[in-house]
Amino acid sequence: MSALNNKIVIIGGKLQGIEACYLGMKAGIETVLVDKNPDAPARHLCSRFICEDIFERSNRLLVEMKEADIVLPALENDMVLRWLDQDAKQEGYTLAFDWKAYQMSSSKIKSDQLFRHCGIPVPEYFPGGSYPYICKPDGDSGSHGVERLDTPTELHDALDQKSDLVIQEYLEGPSYSIEVIGKPGMYRGYLVTQIHMDQKYDCKMVTAPCDLSATQEETLRKMAFCIAEEIELHGIMDLEVIDHNGTFKVLEIDARIPSQTPTAVLHSSGMNLLEELRDLFATGFFLKNQERHGNYVAYEHYLFNQNIPHPLGERIMTQGKALYHKPGFCGADDVITDYQPGQDLWRGTFINAAPTKMALMSKRAKMLGKFAKR
Repeated sequence: MSALNNKIVIIGGKLQGIEACYLGMKAGIETVLVDKNPDAPARHLCSRFICEDIFERSNRLLVEMKEADIVLPALENDMVLRWLDQDAKQEGYTLAFDWKAYQMSSSKIKSDQLFRHCGIPVPEYFPGGSYPYICKPDGDSGSHGVERLDTPTELHDALDQKSDLVIQEYLEGPSYSIEVIGKPGMYRGYLVTQIHMDQKYDCKMVTAPCDLSATQEETLRKMAFCIAEEIELHGIMDLEVIDHNGTFKVLEIDARIPSQTPTAVLHSSGMNLLEELRDLFATGFFLKNQERHGNYVAYEHYLFNQNIPHPLGERIMTQGKALYHKPGFCGADDVITDYQPGQDLWRGTFINAAPTKMALMSKRAKMLGKFAKR
């Protein structure tokens, strides 16, 4: 086994790039962030920032990529991902990404066919079920393009505007996520997290651990492992489900580094998914035992206007200025924010952890009280 250089090159400085840079910082890994946007949101969260278009890669950047333990795509641009997949094979650097699995997961139609093949429940498709429905573009992940349709008129209007829509019944219930990392025959499942949505179906908060039984957690883990084996995943994948009247129904899978949930997993269980992914691709094995610290964690986003906080989904974190890491800001354990003195409009991701749920609630209440005094 060759020695690790403890360096990762991250391609893309938006939501997934923010996550990867933060996890690298927490693991003590040198992170080299690459983005063609000089104002990339994550540019102050990495060890070094290279402003460069990957399609016009310099020799200097190629050397960085070859020296790194892994090159990690942290974006969902198919042209870039396809190019990186081919370039890594040609140039010989280690790309921590499974292009084949990503193609399957990025299509909701293909992935839902896979779920049915595995016997995994999914929300019923239109015209089955009843109003309201949820429609989403076939190739987008997360909340992008998601709409709730309450009437036939809204349904017809949506179909008139786009042809590649997935339309399924709208289900009520808590949503959960679980990450899997590994390769065929060797997968690890990590802590289950709960996803809390804003009114636009964008995740505004992640909490962990969840109020699930050991049997329920094992059910989710088996679902994720079944899908990973079926698509022969070599890398990382997250599985999102909704608990509808006691039945877990799969909403989506994504075979790429996720945002938000890995940080919650880290602060709750002690497992750093970036380290796990690096170890898998760089050595072929997991180098650490799985830890279970058992902290209760809340990871949440706020937009501040005239110092009034508004809890909103994660997309607000890419809609302002570059982000900085500010531990202890506003009384939170850890904060990622674009706040600067004198700003009326700013945003932040606030992370708190405590050994009990009551202690976490108390810590969050103190933090929210400090918001009110600003």
